[in-house]
Amino acid sequence: MRTVLAEIRRFRVSLALYARLADYIRAEAPLLALTIVVMLAATAVTLARPWPLQVIVDSVLGSRSAPRWVTGPLGPMAPEMLLGVAVALMGVAIVLTQALTLGQQYASQLLGQRMVFRLRCDLYAKLQRLSLAFHDRASVGDLIHRVTGDAPALQNIVTYGFVPLVIQLLTAAALTATIFVLNARLGLVALSIIPVLLVWTVWFSERVRRRTHGLAVAESSIYSTVSETLGGIRAVKSFAMEEAELKRFEQHARSSQQAYVNVMTLGSLGGQVTEVLAGLTTVVVVLLGARAVLADAMSVGELLVFMAYLQSLYGPVTQLAASAMVIQRSAASIERVVQIFEQEDEHAGPGRQRLHSVAGRLSYQGVEAGYEERRPVLRHVSLDIDAGERVAFVGRSGTGKTTLVGLLLRFYRPTAGRILLDGSDIDKLDLTWLRRQIALVLQEPIIFSGTLRENIAYGRPGASDVDVIAASHAAGLHDFVATLADGYDTPVGERGVRLSGGQRQRLSIARAFLKDAPVLILDEPTSNLDTTTEQQIFASLDRLARGRTTLVISHRLATVQRADRIVVLADGQVVEQGTHATLLGRAGAYAALHEHQLGRPAPVATSGRGPLPT
Repeated sequence: MRTVLAEIRRFRVSLALYARLADYIRAEAPLLALTIVVMLAATAVTLARPWPLQVIVDSVLGSRSAPRWVTGPLGPMAPEMLLGVAVALMGVAIVLTQALTLGQQYASQLLGQRMVFRLRCDLYAKLQRLSLAFHDRASVGDLIHRVTGDAPALQNIVTYGFVPLVIQLLTAAALTATIFVLNARLGLVALSIIPVLLVWTVWFSERVRRRTHGLAVAESSIYSTVSETLGGIRAVKSFAMEEAELKRFEQHARSSQQAYVNVMTLGSLGGQVTEVLAGLTTVVVVLLGARAVLADAMSVGELLVFMAYLQSLYGPVTQLAASAMVIQRSAASIERVVQIFEQEDEHAGPGRQRLHSVAGRLSYQGVEAGYEERRPVLRHVSLDIDAGERVAFVGRSGTGKTTLVGLLLRFYRPTAGRILLDGSDIDKLDLTWLRRQIALVLQEPIIFSGTLRENIAYGRPGASDVDVIAASHAAGLHDFVATLADGYDTPVGERGVRLSGGQRQRLSIARAFLKDAPVLILDEPTSNLDTTTEQQIFASLDRLARGRTTLVISHRLATVQRADRIVVLADGQVVEQGTHATLLGRAGAYAALHEHQLGRPAPVATSGRGPLPT
């Protein structure tokens, strides 16, 4: 039963593969038509190439004892002249064949590359449309391999697979008809091997596809290992794990090596068996043809032309097998690409609504969520947040604080309940528009390679220099930028490696200032900073939070004491909420967290809004 289901799934994937391939072929129809025309022209010239040879053998060499005039294809002429014409035609055919082959190769390569370009762009766009839940499960290295390693297999399918397959079928049909016209008896013998070759090709190419799928998985493991190791190179070095990581890489590389050798050996075996079968059939044809010449049933020239066409026929037939194997090998990679396209977009919901203005009023109504079935992270959370209110979420690790704000951004979907923004269900809102209403400052700022200006304006690529500088001033970053020779055009390096932790966080805050969204999320914004830098960042965060609905997530209670309201989460539920002073007075979960962190009860803070910390 499992095997049947696997075959059904593979058939469905194959249909999706060929349907997507057809879309790309339709998009490149003019170039495809040109490629086929050039290929057909090259085939026609190839079909004509053997005829001058027969003229030379039968009309020129066979006329040495004949009169000075012989009859050729162009009428009576001297043997020397007929020889010159025949040789000239052979030369023209050779040059023309090579020129047309060059043109066909250029056109087919261009066709394949243009289709790969479209596929890569579509795949990259698709990956960005997939939910954060998908990316949490996926390996970055594996996804990179699908874009860089698997997608180019489409060119192999087109350039060395489907397009040559069509031409080879047409060529084989024309050559078959020609062979039968020349000698039907020898033609039957010559073509008797073709059904055997076709059956062999179908059976063998399926084995190649399975082995190639294993190779793609092995290659993907290499990408994943390199991505993980280099992404965590500081941890690797700090724990002196270079040798261990090298051994892990060698293990995956050895698996890839063995898989590659197996695939190539298997493919070579298929080609060699095809060549042997075709060669043995040719030997039989030579034997029968030579007897026919000895019996004066055909001329030497006719036998030579027949053999030339037979070799031309076996070429496309053996190439049919090669093309089928190329398609199977490449299909294994493209199937991995199609698997990505089969994933549901996070934008796939019905939400298309956009509000005219956003005050920032939020409401969680009976919300439940979890990353795995039967293991909920949030349980029946109901919470109303007024526009402009500053609410802090605290609790031990794993209590659902980050999940709560991730649901607001629709990184994940609740399993029950709903979330409202200004009275509208966020599931009914346009996702891109919704996320533009929310600014996010993370514990680990996301910095892209590029300049300071490009990173600050990441959410608003068209922002003016005046707006970028104003945001930088508000975040406390401008004084640092002013000390740089290139100012805002200074490259920050990959992941902002040329900036300190505090500078990266200020850049992230400047980005949020420039976005100017009505809702602000601060997710552990200072937990990785030293005390002095943390106090400096607090002032910028306080300016950023003014007039916005602000959700603060923090393990450090000093960060949240002056929030309008503190919400305490435990086991995925809201167990307490109130001001810092009120919660300390209750001597409940918040007071226990406070005492656990500081080792003593905290002094009661005065009410009223002020900087985030005391």
